[in-house]
Amino acid sequence: MKKIVFFLFPAILFSQSRNMTSDLDDAHKKIFMNLIKEDAKVSVFSIQHQQYLDSILTILPKEAFFWQQKAMSLLKQRKYELGMEYLDKAVELDATDHYKEYRAFIKCLFQKNYTGALKEFEELSKKYESGVVMDHPYSFWMALCYLQMNKFDLSRQYMEKAVAFGRKHDFVNPYEMFYLGVIEYETGNYSAALEHFDTSLKYYKDFADAKYYKAMSLLKMNKKGEAKIWFLESKENFEKGNSFNEGNSLYEPFPYQVFRFTYAYSEEYFK
Repeated sequence: MKKIVFFLFPAILFSQSRNMTSDLDDAHKKIFMNLIKEDAKVSVFSIQHQQYLDSILTILPKEAFFWQQKAMSLLKQRKYELGMEYLDKAVELDATDHYKEYRAFIKCLFQKNYTGALKEFEELSKKYESGVVMDHPYSFWMALCYLQMNKFDLSRQYMEKAVAFGRKHDFVNPYEMFYLGVIEYETGNYSAALEHFDTSLKYYKDFADAKYYKAMSLLKMNKKGEAKIWFLESKENFEKGNSFNEGNSLYEPFPYQVFRFTYAYSEEYFK
């Protein structure tokens, strides 16, 4: 599936405006272009941005893109219920399923509505066997849903599908390998977990989260000295900002992502 631009970039909109405004008269086209120019001057998280989008939607009420734009900034402010109202409208108006897969992703990572996300991804998977959203195959997001529901066998099954999809395209994603490690860690398979964390670190060598769970796996194996070394490395990498760096991790934490309190809580194990 082709990628969608999820930010209101004026330059892109100017290039697309001919299609968007093809049914408008010259006066409304002028108003539309002026609204786009003025909106570019304000923050996407401001009330003014929402007001400009409201004005645009009075001119183009059936343009799904602008309903999604209203949703996006609200969702990134964690105003989930309000944002989903607008995203639902975008899905209703869009015939391509682009916004439906975006909504499934939002339900998984932002809204934490795992049952709802799985239902949507299952429907989408029937139509798009190789569907990808936010740089990951659908199976990656489905695996996260199952992981957060403690359905580890299903999570492993879907994460392995995501890894296989990447390898088919000569790509290994360190986050996918990290989550395979987490699944093995949670099910007590610490040696297997270490193998996956090492693979993750091969492709993201300073990944604090992988080092943290590697340390915890070693601790479970009674290798406290080695575990402490990896724990301290993890903490150092974390302080340098080497944790999750996916675009949306700026707004929403990923499952099992480490935080400062993670280290504060765990330090007692290494005294």
